[in-house]
Amino acid sequence: MSKQRDIQPYWRPDFKIQSTLPDIKVVRTDFIINAIAVALMLIAGFTLLQGEYRAYSLHRSIASMQQSIGETKTNNNQNLKESERFRESAQSVVELQRFFRAPLVAHELMAELARLKPAGLIFSRVMFSSATIKQKGKDQAKSQMTYEINITGDTRGLMALTQFKAMLQASPSLSPAGFEVVVDESMQQRNAMTGITPFQVLISLTPAPSGIPSKGGEG
Repeated sequence: MSKQRDIQPYWRPDFKIQSTLPDIKVVRTDFIINAIAVALMLIAGFTLLQGEYRAYSLHRSIASMQQSIGETKTNNNQNLKESERFRESAQSVVELQRFFRAPLVAHELMAELARLKPAGLIFSRVMFSSATIKQKGKDQAKSQMTYEINITGDTRGLMALTQFKAMLQASPSLSPAGFEVVVDESMQQRNAMTGITPFQVLISLTPAPSGIPSKGGEG
C-alpha cells in the first residue's frame, strides 16, 4: 500500500519562450485591418483619378468647343461679308434692269433735250429717276414703273420756257408707247438785278391704262 502512495507523475520542466514561438492563429486581426486600409486607399485613389479624368475630359471638350466657336465666328463674318457683297451686286443688277427697261435711253434723252432747248434757256441740272407703283384692283400684286425727268435751269424770257414746254409735249421721242406723258413747269421769283428767272420742268411718264392708247402709240 505504501508503494502505491509513493508513485508520482513524471515531471518535465517547460522551457518554451512564448515570444519566439510562431503564431498559429487561424485569422490575424492586423491582416484584416491592413487589407481594409489598402482597399480604402485603392478606392480613394480610383475615385480621385476618375474625377481628374473627368475634369481633363471636360477641359478638352470646352477647349474644343471654344475653338469651334472661334472658327464658326470667323466663317460667319466671312459669310456676312459675302452676303453684303452679293446684296450690293444684286442691287446693281436691279438698277441695270430698271435702266434697260426704261422707255427712254439716257444718251438719246440728253440729245433730244439739247435739240429742243431754246436759245434763251440754260440747263443747270437734268435728273432721270424711276419709281414703282402697285396696280389697283385684282392685280395688286403686280407693279409698274413710272419715270420722271426733272430739268432745272435759268431763263431770261418766259416765252422761251413756254416754247420749250410745248416742244416737249409735241416730241415723239419723249412719248414712248404704253405711257402717258405730262409736262409741268414752275418758276421762282425773278431776280430784279440780273433779270434771270430760275425754272423747273417736270416730265412724268406713267403707264397708260389698258385699252387706252398713249400718245406715243398713236399712228
